[in-house]
Amino acid sequence: MKRVLLLAACWLALLSPVQAAEEAAGAGHSNEMLWRVVNFAILAGGLGYLVKKNAGPFFASRSEQITRELEEARQVTEQSERRARAMEERLARLDHEIQEMRQQAKSEMAAEHARLARETEQALRKVAAQAEQDIAAAAKSARLELRAYAASLAVGLAEKRIAARLTPQNQQALVGAFVRGLASGHGLGDPAR
Repeated sequence: MKRVLLLAACWLALLSPVQAAEEAAGAGHSNEMLWRVVNFAILAGGLGYLVKKNAGPFFASRSEQITRELEEARQVTEQSERRARAMEERLARLDHEIQEMRQQAKSEMAAEHARLARETEQALRKVAAQAEQDIAAAAKSARLELRAYAASLAVGLAEKRIAARLTPQNQQALVGAFVRGLASGHGLGDPAR
């Protein structure tokens, strides 16, 4: 029904200027003014109706959209503020964490230094013990070599002395004494004889 009234108002609005022009030519100026006012009222009423019908929902939806966008902006702002606070807290903790890491690194370095000192001391003790063993073994070997050399010198000296004392006459006397001892069963150079 509203559409019919709207179409009728539009039809009258379109026909009004045509009728007004016909009457102006023949009837006079007062009738023309009346038709213009009626035509304007119909046109204004139709436009008012269309504006009221369409503008209300448009402005309501636009208002809802603006409200939603404001709410989203508020939420985004709150999230940004929470993130900023979280970042500030992390930065504040970062200084503390850096200090803790430095302390931990210092204590680890001290422990490593102590461990290396212990290992170095143990290695030095092992080297010293090995050196002592090597020195003892070298000394023992040198003593043995010295004894062997002294023995060989003593044997050589004894050989020289014996060779110097042993003349061909002494050799014959020794051989004769040996043979006599064999014959008598007493052996060489029996002191009892």
